[in-house]
Amino acid sequence: MNRVALGMAVIATAGLTVSLSPASPATASTVGTAAASTAGTAAGGAYDPDTCRQGFVWREARPFDHVCVAPEARDQAAQDNRVKAGRWVSGPYGPHTCVQGYVWREAFSGDDVCVTPEVRTQTRADNAAAAGRRASTSTALPSPITLNRNVTFSGGVPVGGWTSLTLYDNGTYQWSGHIHDSGATSYNFTGVCVVRLSSGSAFVFETAGRLHGTFDSGSRDHNWSKSSSIPALSTAWRASASYNATCKNSVSLNLTGTIDSALQAVGYASKVIAILA
Repeated sequence: MNRVALGMAVIATAGLTVSLSPASPATASTVGTAAASTAGTAAGGAYDPDTCRQGFVWREARPFDHVCVAPEARDQAAQDNRVKAGRWVSGPYGPHTCVQGYVWREAFSGDDVCVTPEVRTQTRADNAAAAGRRASTSTALPSPITLNRNVTFSGGVPVGGWTSLTLYDNGTYQWSGHIHDSGATSYNFTGVCVVRLSSGSAFVFETAGRLHGTFDSGSRDHNWSKSSSIPALSTAWRASASYNATCKNSVSLNLTGTIDSALQAVGYASKVIAILA
C-alpha cells in the first residue's frame, strides 16, 4: 500500500491492529454506489461488453485479459511477460518460484509471472475496480460525497461536537469541525474521516488538537476548517463506481492509531492519501 501525505509526514500503516478505547464513540460507516444508468451504445453500434471507459485500455496480461487499466499498467504487464523466464528459479514452489524480491502477479488464476510487490498490489486494485471501468456497465459516482457526524464519547467523557467532510468529483474538498471539552479534565483529541473509492485509493482527512479542561489553561475548543483540491481525487473518482467511508474520533489514541483504525474499517486500499487540518 502506498501512502501519500499532504501537509504531514508519511506514515506507514499497513498491517497494524489497533483496539479502540472504551471512551471511543461508535463508528459511523457509509457505503455509496452510483445511480443505475448505462450508456447503451457507442457511435456506430453497440458496445463490446468489455469495452473500457475513456482513459483505460485492456491489460492483456494474457490473451483475452480484458481488465481495464491505465495505459502504463498495460505496458508494465507486457514488459513483465517478456522477461518472465529470467525471474523464475526452481524452488519450494516448483520451477516457477520467483527470484528474491519478486512475487507472482496473480492477475488471473494461475498467473505465475514474477513481478515486484508494488506491481502485484496494483494488479489486485485493477482487478477490484474492473467492473466500474467498462463502458457498457460503468456508472458515474455521484457528486458530492458528504459525511456529517455528531461526535460523542461513552464512559462519561465530557467531550463532544461535530465533523463535516464533503468531497466533489472535480477533486475539491471541505473538511471542518468543532469539538468542545465541558469537563475538568484535559484531553488530546484526534479525528479521522476516510473515504475509499472503488478504484483503490483511500483519502484520509485528519485533525488533532488539545482540549483544555477547567484546571488547565488554554482553549476548551478544537476548531478546524480546510478547503482545497487534490488532483488524485478527481482521477480516482472517474475510475470509481462506489465508495466506503467511515469516521473515527478518539481522546485516547494518538493520530496514527486513529488513522489505522479507520483504514481497517474501510478495507484494503492500494494508495492512501492523507490531508491534515
